[in-house]
Amino acid sequence: MNEYYILRVGNFATNANTKIYYRLFTIMLCIEEYLTINKIDCFNIMINSTVIWSIIEFILHVSKTRVIRPMNLYILNNKYQLPMQVGVFLQGFQEGGCITTIGLYFGDRIHIRKYFLFLHFIILFIIWSVSTRKLQNKISSKRQVNAYTSLALMSSVTTYNIIKLYQNPSHIQRAINMLFVMIYISSYWTFIAWYKGFRKVRVYQTICGERMRIINKYDTINVLGYDVIFEIGMAYLFFYCYYIESNMLTI
Repeated sequence: MNEYYILRVGNFATNANTKIYYRLFTIMLCIEEYLTINKIDCFNIMINSTVIWSIIEFILHVSKTRVIRPMNLYILNNKYQLPMQVGVFLQGFQEGGCITTIGLYFGDRIHIRKYFLFLHFIILFIIWSVSTRKLQNKISSKRQVNAYTSLALMSSVTTYNIIKLYQNPSHIQRAINMLFVMIYISSYWTFIAWYKGFRKVRVYQTICGERMRIINKYDTINVLGYDVIFEIGMAYLFFYCYYIESNMLTI
């Protein structure tokens, strides 16, 4: 069986200012939802997904699956190095809380033109943010996407999501809208990150006992597509499906 790896290149998640901007923006979405329609669904999914994903980020860091270097906070002309725990939390917030909240917020408003246009301003900001980063030839994360444990986990999460939505058909359209937004926005981010060299795909095949690297552009498309649809879309949709049971999300 071929081995498919996704690599993150460069000093991963070292700019705390960017993480804080995303955090403040996400909180503003939650506040706007509460003030306009008196709901706290975005608050709920933001807080809970941030906590859980921060724990996941900590585990990935401790196991050295993902290298999270100390983050730096820039205030005026001064640079301050943040404690590792703060960096892990900020990374967990962006990887979990930010994406799930944006997905739910804009998914609920996908048919309203002004929100759809606003979503594309966010995408333009993401493209600009990634494009202006400096590329450093350091591998900060190397992960095999088709490892048995990873495939088993993603299969379990996907199955769980399908079962929960089957049991709660009134939530299907809302969940699909949220999933669409997360996949849509992550597709732009993944493409520009790959194009700029911050994300790479490597494929290895063992032939007659010899491990060889394979170069195939279709493998890159398939692996990155799998990452966006399942390891981002389905993985983050889990938070929505899980909290249906907790009665934390309403229609």
